[in-house]
This record gives sequence, C-alpha cells and structure tokens, in this order.
Amino acid sequence: MSNATSAPLGSAGLTLDGARPVFWRSPAAANLALAGLLWCWVFGELWFEWSVSEQYGYGLFVPFLGAYLLWLRVEDCPAPQPAGRARPLLRFLTLAALAQYPLAILYGANADWRPLAWGEALLAFGGTLWLLAHWGGRPWLRHFTPAFALFLFAIPWPSKWQSLLVNTLMNLVATVTVEALNWFGHPAVQHEHVIQLSQNVYVGIEEACSGVRSVQSTLMAGWLVGELWRYRPWGRVALMFWAAGVAVLFNLGRTLSLSLLAASRGAEVMEEYHDAAGYLVFGLSFATVLAGAWYARPRHKPAGPGGRNWPSSTMPAWLPVRPMLALMLVALSAWPVSVLWYAWRAPDVSGSARWNLNLATAVPEAVIKPPLKGLYQSLFYNEGEQAEWRDANGCKWLLYYFQWRSARAAQLGGVHVPEECLPAIGWTLEKQGPDLHWRREGVDLIFSTFAFLHASTRVFVFYGQWDPAGYPYHTKTGRFRLDRLQDAWQGDRKQDKQLLEVALYDAGTMEAATQAMEQFLDRAITVTPAAKMH
Repeated sequence: MSNATSAPLGSAGLTLDGARPVFWRSPAAANLALAGLLWCWVFGELWFEWSVSEQYGYGLFVPFLGAYLLWLRVEDCPAPQPAGRARPLLRFLTLAALAQYPLAILYGANADWRPLAWGEALLAFGGTLWLLAHWGGRPWLRHFTPAFALFLFAIPWPSKWQSLLVNTLMNLVATVTVEALNWFGHPAVQHEHVIQLSQNVYVGIEEACSGVRSVQSTLMAGWLVGELWRYRPWGRVALMFWAAGVAVLFNLGRTLSLSLLAASRGAEVMEEYHDAAGYLVFGLSFATVLAGAWYARPRHKPAGPGGRNWPSSTMPAWLPVRPMLALMLVALSAWPVSVLWYAWRAPDVSGSARWNLNLATAVPEAVIKPPLKGLYQSLFYNEGEQAEWRDANGCKWLLYYFQWRSARAAQLGGVHVPEECLPAIGWTLEKQGPDLHWRREGVDLIFSTFAFLHASTRVFVFYGQWDPAGYPYHTKTGRFRLDRLQDAWQGDRKQDKQLLEVALYDAGTMEAATQAMEQFLDRAITVTPAAKMH
C-alpha cells in the first residue's frame, strides 16, 4: 500500500493497478469531483456576466485564484478527524443536485436575478463545508473554509444592496468634489449625481467614478492577500476596510482631477483622459492595498500539523464512489433539461414581423456615433447607436437605439425606465403623458411619454422597448418575483429585444412633440412583414 504520509489528502480508497494508484476510480476523486461540480455550476451561470461587465470582470480570475489558495492549503493540511454520519450528508447532497433543475430553468430567463446566484452559491458553499466536516472534521473545516470563501466575492451583490452602496458613494463623491472645486475657485453646483461647472459643462458621477467597482474588486483583493499571508480573522476584517477606504479615496481623487480638467480645459478633454485615469486608479488602489497588507502581515505563519506529518492510521472519511457518481450524473443532467425546457416552452415568434431603424436614410443630417461607453455597462446591448440633429423647426433631437441578440445580455440589461434613471442625473420630471402607439404591418411599438426639465429646458422623452414575443415593457417599472417566475414558466428569455429612446428639446407641447415623433417613426422605421421572415 502507498504511504499515507506522502499524500496530503491521504490515499484511503485508492485502488491499485499493479503498483500504481488509479486516482480517478477512487472515493477521493469522486468526492472532490462532486464538490468541484457544485462550484462549476455557479461559475458557469455567472461566466457570461463576468465576461461583459467591468464591475464584475474580476470574477473571471476568482475560480483560478481560489484553486491556487486551496492548493496552498493542501500543502499544510492538518490530520483529518472525521466526524458525523454519511446518511444526512447524502440526503443534503441529493437535494442540492436536484435543486440544479429549477435553478437552471429559472436562471435561463433571469440572469440578472441576484438571489438565484446567491442561492446557488450558498448551496455550493454549504455542501462544501459539510463535505469538509465529514472528510476531516473540525480541523479541515477551519483550515479550508477561508480559501473557499474567496469564491463568494465573485457573486454579484443583491440589487438593493448594490443600489444603496452606489447611491451613497455617488452622493459622497459628488458632494466632496463640489466642495473641493469651489475651494479651488471653480464654481460648481451639485444636481443629484451630476456636477454643473458652467452653463454647458456637466460632469456625471457614474458607478465607476464613485468607486463602487473598485470597492468590490479591492474587497476581493483584500481577502486574497489576507489568505495568502494567513491573516487572523480580525486582521482580515481590518484589511478589507483598508481596501474599501483606499478604493473610495483614489476614486475621489480621480473624480476631482477630471472635474478640474473639465473646468479648465472643457468636457472633451476630460473624456479623453477618463479611461486612462480609471486604469491608473485601479493600479494604484491594488498596489496600495498590497503594500499595506504586506507591511502589516503576520511575521510568522501560523504553525500547524502539516499533511506530511499525518499518522499513518489517520485518513479522510471519503463517501462511497457510487453515490458520488450518481449525484454528479443527476446534477449534470440539469443543463440539457434546461435547454430542452426552453426549446419546448419558448414563445413561437416565427410568425412575428420585425422592424429596423434606418436613421441615415430618414435623417441624413443626423450625426450618428457609438453610444457612451458607460451605457454599455448598464445595458449590455449587442448593437447600439446614438444620434443628434436639429429639424427644420430648430428643435434638437437626441436618440438612442439598442438591440440585444443575446437573451442573457437582454436579461442583464434589465428594464430601465426614464422616470427613475433621468432624475438621478439631475433631470426633473414634470409629468407623464399618454402612451404613444405606433402600428404598422404587424408591429406594435408602444412608447411611454414624459416631459422633463433639464437646465431650464423642457425635454419630451419617448421611450419604448419591444421584442418579438410581445412582452408588455410599457407596463413595467421593473421585474417582480411573479414576473420572473412567469417568464421562466413561459420560456420567455427576452430574445431579440430592441429599445428606442428619443428626447425632443423645445417642441412646445406634448401634443406637438408626439406628432413630430409619429412623423419621424413613419420615416425611420422599416417593417419586415411576417410573410417575408421565412
């Protein structure tokens, strides 16, 4: 038999082929593979959001960093002291495997529903902790839990918590920046999350400028370096506070610097340095957190019995191979079941007419350009354009048009409505008008209409979302739990969603603005009837 002292996780349950252990047929391999599969489900659901979102882009690295931390923990793993019965654990793991079916179906229509992601992550975390307690008892539970906890830092925060943090930080940064600008001799006025420097120069405090993105990534970095240098619990908490403070402080400096640049040289110059300043702040924040953690690190690594010093009679209590393989098969089957569910339940849109916006033909004088980068990080659209022009009456038009070819991107883009978004950047809502219905050849576009005041100018806003399945976006100010459950039951994933938002300045009255909007739609919208879709 192999010597137990040479394998940190023990060699119990390894079968032999001649003199060589066959690890992939062993209870150890089956147990570890099941634990890994629970986390792979979580990472698989979140991978798309990590790949498109700057805010959670650091999540792409977390699985690999966590695996490295676990590898380091294996090197000095204490001797196991197995405890507990296998039957309750197997029941829990069976429930966890079966739970993947409703979770996968719900997630298919609700990629932006944070409680789902947290539910799946906590299910994986709880299952992992119970497995650790069964395999090696309290010594293993205490030893490996900090490394597994890193995975939780990559889970998107619940929307309410995130909104509270975002609004708090944006207000803080805007307030401090305005005070500093006035102190430096640049008159500035705060309008919610917007700083007005002059009649035509505004600086918007976005999520990136507020520091919320840096706070989330530096909290992860704080836990990471705390685990690398084996900080004690209170030291890790202090390190995370240090990381959050550093992120906010550096982003405050970034916002103030860009605002000073805009006040002295114009908003265009500020935009030129905006991204570069963001990358600089991220690098400085991470370096400062690392330097502080290194300076305050424990001078001696906590001592403990390493894996190479185990008594030969002490081995982990691995669960049997067959139940583990059966549970993995059950969990893995949830993915094809989810695919088949949406293939069966998805609305039949083959007979739906489609529409496109032909702005260059309808308004040749329009200046068309890509939308601001910050809009992508809120909406995650696949295609988009922004346009501005003046009509024959001298009225200014501002247009945004977005398309979502990816269902998951459309879900992450959510339901954004002007009555919530525009007041946050200093616009004042005067009233909401009657819906504008535009119908042509099987296409029914419904626009919500609003009258806003922006810098003493009355602006009429027309806002409409549409998809071939006919989801009633105009009746929604968000997606509630019942909406989400109904969408999953009906197989509605918001595939091929389109959004058109138009702001019309100085049109006089809502009636005149609505008439101008209808005339514009008649010129700019091209409908492809259902008969031609085949």
